[in-house]
Amino acid sequence: MNSNYDRLGISPTANPAEVKAAYHAKLREFPAHTHPEDFKAIRTAYEAIRTGAASQPEDFFKIRPLEATIDPEPLNQLRERVMAQLEVSLDDLIRATF
Repeated sequence: MNSNYDRLGISPTANPAEVKAAYHAKLREFPAHTHPEDFKAIRTAYEAIRTGAASQPEDFFKIRPLEATIDPEPLNQLRERVMAQLEVSLDDLIRATF
């Protein structure tokens, strides 16, 4: 089975009432005492659909553009502070060297 929708036998466009009805039908078809693994898989599929975690795997790996903005003012202030620390007069350079 490819997806949670397939496991419940419904379309991804199913409304909540259809999802719930399919879930209960599958639980009757695969009771916990005779089909514990299927029962667990059906419950997991239903919970994923119900909580919205049922997106297709390719959605997870879909490349999304990075949206970031940088306020230039803090950068300019930092640049000014660094440049102020680096400014050395010729006299200071000669004194520091000799």
